[in-house]
Amino acid sequence: MVMQFASKGANVGKAFWGCSQFPRCRGSRDANGEAVENHTPARRVSKASSTSRQGGRGKSLSGGDLLTSSDNVLGPGKLVAREGDALVLEYFDTPGQAPSDRYREAVSRESLRRVTLPPEQRAFWQDPTGIWRSGRVIEITAYNDIHVRGHEWEGFIPEERLYVRWNKPLTDPVGFGEAGMLESPMLAELRLPFLRSILQQRSAAHGMRAVLSSCIELHAHQVETAWRVLQDPVQRYLLADEVGLGKTIEAGIIIRQMLLDNPSLRIQFILPPFLLDQWKRELTQKFRVQDFTQSHIRFSRDDEPSAWDAADLVLVDEAHNLARMSVSTNPDLALRFQRLREIALASPRLLMLSATPALHNEDAFLAMLKLLDPAVYADTNAEQLRSRLEARAGLGRVFLGLQPSLPGVLLKGRLTEIEASFPDDAEVRDLVARARESVATQDRDETASLIQALRTHIAEVYRVHRRMLRTRRTTALEGTYRVSGRRAPEPLPLESTLRDDVAEALDRWREQALASAEGNPAAMTLAGRAFAEAAAVSLDPSALQKWALERAAAPLAADEIAALKRIVQDVAYADRRATVSRPFADALSEVMTSNERAVVFCPTTEMATELAEELKDLFGATSVFCHVTTQSSQENDRSVRSFEAIHNAAVMVADSSAEEGRNLQFANVLVHLGLPGSANRLEQRIGRCDRWSPEGSGGWRSYVVSGHADDAYSGAWERILKDGFGIFDNSVASLQQAVDNATDEAWHILLQMGLDGVPSAVARVREMLDAEIERVREQDALDSLETSVDERSVYARIADVESDASTFANVSNNLLAANGAAGNLRFERRGHPATGLGGYESLGRLPGKQAQIPLIPASRLVRDFLPLKDHVGTFVREFALSSEDVHLYRYGDPFIDAVSDFLWHDDRGRAFGMWRSMPEWPREDTPLYRFDYAVEANPLDVPSSRDPRGELVTVSAGIDQLAFTRRADGIFPPIIVSVWMTASAQELTARTHLDALDAPYAKPGTTRAGGDYSLNRMRIQHAYDLIPAQHWGESWRSAERAAQHLVRSREDVRSAVERASAIADRDAATRLSQLRLRAMRTTGSELVRLHEELHREEVIARAMSAAVTAPSLRLDSTGLVVLSGRALTN
Repeated sequence: MVMQFASKGANVGKAFWGCSQFPRCRGSRDANGEAVENHTPARRVSKASSTSRQGGRGKSLSGGDLLTSSDNVLGPGKLVAREGDALVLEYFDTPGQAPSDRYREAVSRESLRRVTLPPEQRAFWQDPTGIWRSGRVIEITAYNDIHVRGHEWEGFIPEERLYVRWNKPLTDPVGFGEAGMLESPMLAELRLPFLRSILQQRSAAHGMRAVLSSCIELHAHQVETAWRVLQDPVQRYLLADEVGLGKTIEAGIIIRQMLLDNPSLRIQFILPPFLLDQWKRELTQKFRVQDFTQSHIRFSRDDEPSAWDAADLVLVDEAHNLARMSVSTNPDLALRFQRLREIALASPRLLMLSATPALHNEDAFLAMLKLLDPAVYADTNAEQLRSRLEARAGLGRVFLGLQPSLPGVLLKGRLTEIEASFPDDAEVRDLVARARESVATQDRDETASLIQALRTHIAEVYRVHRRMLRTRRTTALEGTYRVSGRRAPEPLPLESTLRDDVAEALDRWREQALASAEGNPAAMTLAGRAFAEAAAVSLDPSALQKWALERAAAPLAADEIAALKRIVQDVAYADRRATVSRPFADALSEVMTSNERAVVFCPTTEMATELAEELKDLFGATSVFCHVTTQSSQENDRSVRSFEAIHNAAVMVADSSAEEGRNLQFANVLVHLGLPGSANRLEQRIGRCDRWSPEGSGGWRSYVVSGHADDAYSGAWERILKDGFGIFDNSVASLQQAVDNATDEAWHILLQMGLDGVPSAVARVREMLDAEIERVREQDALDSLETSVDERSVYARIADVESDASTFANVSNNLLAANGAAGNLRFERRGHPATGLGGYESLGRLPGKQAQIPLIPASRLVRDFLPLKDHVGTFVREFALSSEDVHLYRYGDPFIDAVSDFLWHDDRGRAFGMWRSMPEWPREDTPLYRFDYAVEANPLDVPSSRDPRGELVTVSAGIDQLAFTRRADGIFPPIIVSVWMTASAQELTARTHLDALDAPYAKPGTTRAGGDYSLNRMRIQHAYDLIPAQHWGESWRSAERAAQHLVRSREDVRSAVERASAIADRDAATRLSQLRLRAMRTTGSELVRLHEELHREEVIARAMSAAVTAPSLRLDSTGLVVLSGRALTN
């Protein structure tokens, strides 16, 4: 069976599998894919034009047969010999390669399969005069004769005379040039700009294809975090950014890159139930994990350990929740953490996501560190970690004060403190000395650079764990990553007498509760928390009644029980719908505009459900959604998706079930119908909307229904939240323990003083948080990433290449799209992917509905392109972000990668020949050679047994070797270098000649006098008059050898090598110094692990140095151009 393409009839343009011998076979479909009724196989008739071996293909093997072997991945080879029980296959690379130089390999007979050449397969043969020819396979006859079509000849070639290239990329295009097999320069002019752009993208992204091809906005801290992980061969990390800074995006980049590296990767997600659907949606929409059909991705709940399994990568979100179970007294919870530990240790890669700070969470934090690196922390307990954190507090304090904007006198003082804090660190001493000098000379730029280097060095060496990556909200970050939800809420008036009645009833109960608990600190704390619960549900009379009845059932003093019963009586008459739900719905409808989406948080599920009913009467049933605990997680997820998809006025009504994990940043209005009695819960609530906001997005508005601070405890609590916690202005997510303590203290004060205690509560909360903020900042200062956007920043380089996306769109479209032009890959363009949405189809139609397929072998089309049939893509990132199920055409997209991979394997356009006729040319006919080299550092390429890269290959067994290639790309960005050589193997430097060569290819009679003639089989004879045929190949080879030497000695390449060598040396020295300094401060198992890592980094350093000192040259294309004053004819 072979793949066929129907060219006429009802199935025109469709691909199907059919028998190559129809109609002589027993099949039931003709060559156009149509069913044939009562088909009788035709009698075989020999053809005079066919030179087949008698007897057809048969089962026996003969010399010259094209075969593939499962023993290797080299593709088709020719059977040439037998070695004992094995058969020898010979692999064809280029026509210029001598048969004795072709690679041969003995393979087992059982591994062999015959090759069925697909349509459009490039094939080569020698004509009776020994001249090499090329063409494309059209069909294969019943007798195995192969119908091929070349430029000047078409006919049948027997299999034993036909050659096809093996599966290795073409690295020697001169092999085609020296055989006289030259293509039109137009092909080279189409493919080279595309590959040059791909190399520029690879260079900018440091080999991280996932960054460019993900449908995400690009932000420096997220890109740099992903780069940290992906250039490290040991990929076990804790991503600890503050809430809302994009840990999911960072993890998504890493996951997509790992899938690009290994499409059959096994990934185990362990997630809180409420995040399952969100993760699936993010990974599908932004990172297109559905493209990797061979991968095995398992999403599991973090409360179902029986569903977890070891994998190539394990990702745990909200990892602190499971980590806290490491010290649980509940056997089931302790076993759950033990299962996580087993899974993590059995998996080579681990990503944990948690914004929980180490301070006050030492047990959970240590558990996470032990999952990351069990050998390092095997001997560490929570008390030791706590002591280590306390010891670092002073360092963090000094570190925070180290800012280049300080006046010179203060900055000198800070530098002296820093130097005294790290007496054994030579790098600190050197940087401090240089910084003092720059301060003295008032060189602000140099001072800022040195302070940044000093901060980076200290942060890298003295962080808790070098594989914990944390980004804090800073003023600098806010400038590029704006958060949208921190807006002080406006009061939404709700006229009701219920609030006054509740305030009086709660005040009576407060006095009795205080009398019962006074003198008992534990009882006071419990009473304060009960007070918070009551105030939080005070807008819901039914919930307040329930609270009072449940508390009255406890063993309390008679006076307090009486006060609780009075509350039940006072609110018994209240109608929640009439006093709260309906008036609130009316008030909300008046403040919302026609295209706004509002999220309304309610204190109880019952109120949320009732309010949704009222809102449906005003907004319509299709514009109101619920997210409540009484719905399943799937129902809640559908509500969120529908709410996000709607573009007119809509409301989502939620209870506490939406306060954690959900991403509601797309909404425009946040409304608090009552406030939770816990400040940490309110932080979680606001965090659903307090996320990154794209530039130009509308402003946020926020409302609250709580009452006034002087006549309602809900209003008093709002005042404390606003002025004490500052929660509506800044996130308090990193202060969880202190916020809980301050919350208890605030309600304690309100319990004691009533509404008169609001000022005291505000002052006390502010005092407690200020001290904690300083302690957390001191810890975070040492653990947070110091992201710089300089010339070496991967983000800065990506941003630069992204700014030129339209150029990539144009060169890609010129290469891919048919549009009636000759010489491109003949894809059928749909829509307008260069400026909007569209795509490229591998099955098109010519005028008259005749099918057309690209100039790509059908087998490759089936493997790489047909799975992408009907896909939608764009070169414009903004369209990819705003549309669903859209490919972003960049380095790393499956379609673009498939095109790039084909071009590296294909020979078309790799060796070209042209006669450039210029009537004004004053000189003799001048043949000149062009060579286009990709210059890159390859740390895993071992050219000799003594090369230090050999040791890296050995020590990197079992870890991510592609991390070394990415690191090399970051040190030595790949470049393409073009050189022109004379026929005497000298560099062409004459400006007159170079100017003449600059013009693009133009056929005679088009854009200029004279014109360009491709050197086909007839015209090449004119070139042989200048370079005799017997010297043709050696002349080209001689020029190639000289070109390689020239490229290595060129000033731009030497400068790139020197720059990269300096970077490699500096990076290696920094890494090794940091590891040695960490080793000086550690003992036991951590010291052993650091010595192992130190040895590996020493090997990497030597290999990187060798790789950048002697970069590899990969010849992409070559050509011969004759400059002449005369025109040519065939």
